[in-house]
Amino acid sequence: MSVKGELLNLQTELSKSEKKVADYIIANPETVVSMTVAQLATASLTSSSAVIRLVKHLKSSNYTTMKVDLATDISRNQSNSKFYADIAANESLTAIEHKLLANAQQTLQETSDQIKETEITKLVDELSNSQQILLFGIGASALVAENISQKWSRLGYAITVDNDLNLLLPKLVSLKPQSMLWIISNSGESPEVLVAAKTAHKFGVKVISLTRFGKNHLFLASDIGIHTSQPPEDQQRIAATSSLLAQFMVIDLIFYYFVSQNFERYSKVLAASRQAVMEYHNNFKRLD
Repeated sequence: MSVKGELLNLQTELSKSEKKVADYIIANPETVVSMTVAQLATASLTSSSAVIRLVKHLKSSNYTTMKVDLATDISRNQSNSKFYADIAANESLTAIEHKLLANAQQTLQETSDQIKETEITKLVDELSNSQQILLFGIGASALVAENISQKWSRLGYAITVDNDLNLLLPKLVSLKPQSMLWIISNSGESPEVLVAAKTAHKFGVKVISLTRFGKNHLFLASDIGIHTSQPPEDQQRIAATSSLLAQFMVIDLIFYYFVSQNFERYSKVLAASRQAVMEYHNNFKRLD
């Protein structure tokens, strides 16, 4: 993962002074690679101890290594200086294509870099023992919930998808044992998802979350929390492009790992469902 990606993922875990250092590095990477610890502390209006504490949060072993990693990131990205930028007026189709491709590559790589196998394994075990899955997502997150539903329903799971608390909450009251509520929220801070998680726990329902990296409130309220990277999409973004790509990739990863761990059983189920769809289409061809 890039230094910038690590710093963005750590935002919610840093002290105020550490965050000031992180923000300065993110905004001025080319300048930081030639700075001493003291110079970075002065430039970020903090202290040398704050700089050292921040570096300890990173995968880099020390400040010098962090600067080398930062220089590598700059070199890798110098061919495209507009990572995560939203579109501007009158851009060419080619420019937009390159920008979206760069965003996608960076987002998917950084999501892959920080995935924790232990959490994925816990989720797969939980799914294997579940009798019913409730899915909840609002806005763009509802698209991810539908994606999960489409995949696991093919395996014979009882799936319910909601994007309205008024529909979800009554279902939590009378769920069967070994059921779960899987909540999708990029920020992990939407009031509706927090109410859903709290209500699920009240009635003994396990909560799974898919959020961007960080100790957001939904993650803290979850029994199992899966993270994507925290792409710095423009606040005025036209669409949740990068976050959706990361979420879809993680769902694909979980699904394939789940099938792999239960291969003998579910490979047959998937083959049967594919055959049923093929027969449906063949019947229509014969009618034509």
